[in-house]
Amino acid sequence: MSFIMSEHPVPGALATWVSDQNVVFHQALGLADLESLRTIQSDKTLFRVGSISKVFTAIGALRLVEQGLLDLDTDIHYYLQERLIDDLFDLPVTLRHLLTHTAGFDDRHIGKSVRNREEVPSFSEVMSSMLPARFIDSGEIASYSNFGVALAGYLIEVASGRPFADYMYEEVFAPLGMVRTTFDPDESLAGEMMTGYFHRFGMAQPLTLDYLLDAPAGQMVSTGADMIMFMKAVLSGHGLEEAGVLSKEMTDVMMSLQFRHHPRHDNGYGFLWNISEYGGHRFVGHDGGYIGVAARLMFFPEHDAGLFVVANSMDFGFIARVTDLLIDSYLESPDFEERRARDMPLSRYEDDRSLSDFTGTWRDTRYSRASMTKMAVLAGLMGNEMTMAVEEDTLLTMPMLYGGTRRLVRTEPLLFESLDDDYFLAFREESGCITHVFTSGNTALERIGPLESRMLHVVLLFTAFLLFGVITFFYPVAFFLRWLQGLKPVVTTISSGEWVISGLYTLGLLGSVLAVYHSGVHQVITGFGYGVPRVFYITFALPWIALIYTLLHLIQLIIGYRSGSLGRFRTTGSALIVLFSMVTFLSLFYWNLVGWRF
Repeated sequence: MSFIMSEHPVPGALATWVSDQNVVFHQALGLADLESLRTIQSDKTLFRVGSISKVFTAIGALRLVEQGLLDLDTDIHYYLQERLIDDLFDLPVTLRHLLTHTAGFDDRHIGKSVRNREEVPSFSEVMSSMLPARFIDSGEIASYSNFGVALAGYLIEVASGRPFADYMYEEVFAPLGMVRTTFDPDESLAGEMMTGYFHRFGMAQPLTLDYLLDAPAGQMVSTGADMIMFMKAVLSGHGLEEAGVLSKEMTDVMMSLQFRHHPRHDNGYGFLWNISEYGGHRFVGHDGGYIGVAARLMFFPEHDAGLFVVANSMDFGFIARVTDLLIDSYLESPDFEERRARDMPLSRYEDDRSLSDFTGTWRDTRYSRASMTKMAVLAGLMGNEMTMAVEEDTLLTMPMLYGGTRRLVRTEPLLFESLDDDYFLAFREESGCITHVFTSGNTALERIGPLESRMLHVVLLFTAFLLFGVITFFYPVAFFLRWLQGLKPVVTTISSGEWVISGLYTLGLLGSVLAVYHSGVHQVITGFGYGVPRVFYITFALPWIALIYTLLHLIQLIIGYRSGSLGRFRTTGSALIVLFSMVTFLSLFYWNLVGWRF
């Protein structure tokens, strides 16, 4: 593993492979903290596990199900005194939905972190003020949701009558011997924590421990020794039952498919476990990522084996390489020759529905629709988009992750099978329209209109701000040059209006860029977890002012053209600026970058 670390900016890492309840590989390399030169100790060094926290929250919730204090299919409001979820959709939200990411919640990032433990509000306050709205009815699709898991944690707290972190320690961690694991690390543990780092300008920048308000989804800290105990308990088959945590039957249910988008898909969700395939091997597991940490927990049921890897830098390239190394070292390579031969003709399904019904642009459903962090889609950080087309009137085509094009044949009414590899696409139909597509993994993508495409808006906004920037700086320069030449500067109502409109957009862009830069990498990567910079309240109001000026300018333009004081060329140029202003405003509005949608 050391040679992999030498090629990645990872200060420290720990990796474990457990087979048949025996630790056959365990290695801790590098430093837990660069400043103090602390080394990583498996039984003492604490590290965040990120979203691996979710699988433990599921265990806590299912324990209460077995005790009869929670039910998987009862409306969650049966257990709550307050009404937390809107009535925009017909079906209620149940614990089953929360544990399979099918509640339909929008994504949320802004303001969900605090720097000090004392600042953490109660679970009730977090849920009542921060729970996102739903964008689709429950049970329809799987869309990964941190706040959905946080709500499951709140149900644990309500049903057990104990603080969530206390319940998890007393009922899950302690019985399993995971005595160093907690959802509520306090500042006194800072000297034992693996310091997280992000790299900026080639330098490793340390991060201090902060606190997530959706804690059940990602706040857990643990040690290598504790994670080994958990892995052994799971691999034994009866380990959780022997510890008095979960029955074997419920453990098996938890780690088996509970939701998939199509019956032909072998991949999906257990109860907060990802169930999929890696390198030809079936696995049940979960990744965990947060700025300053990357982690992976995987079990391979067919081999009675599992791995755990963690690093104190959010470098999933490193995690993937360690995963590959361990799998190649301890598992036999799958016999791909036994897979379905691709030279055999597929059974094609023919009907009157045109393939064009399945084409267009599709966007990953996990992104924020209601806040300014929707711009993460624009930046290519979330809500990835793909475009599907038709080839030779018989094949559906889609881009492959690492280049090339995948060709797919319709084999069922809403199912397409790849000619190039072992891959499926399933589609969702509602009221005669195709609304979603589901990949062979857990990803759901929603259809977006031709005017919603990320690339279209990137080109449009780049062109618009280039134009506005040129006008903003060109007019004063031209004014100054004429003054130097002893000529009287020509300032008209039309030219001044163009300059004000352009200046407002340019000022808003520059102000926002500077605010993002000075916010720091941590704030940006976490989606402004500590809240948005105050300057955004100004910069995001400027497009509204620009729109008002644009409408006034349009009126002046029409009056000038009708009176004959403006020529056709001058009118056309100014009308183009009006058009760009309105289109820019609409684009910014679409991305929630107008007004205070924080």
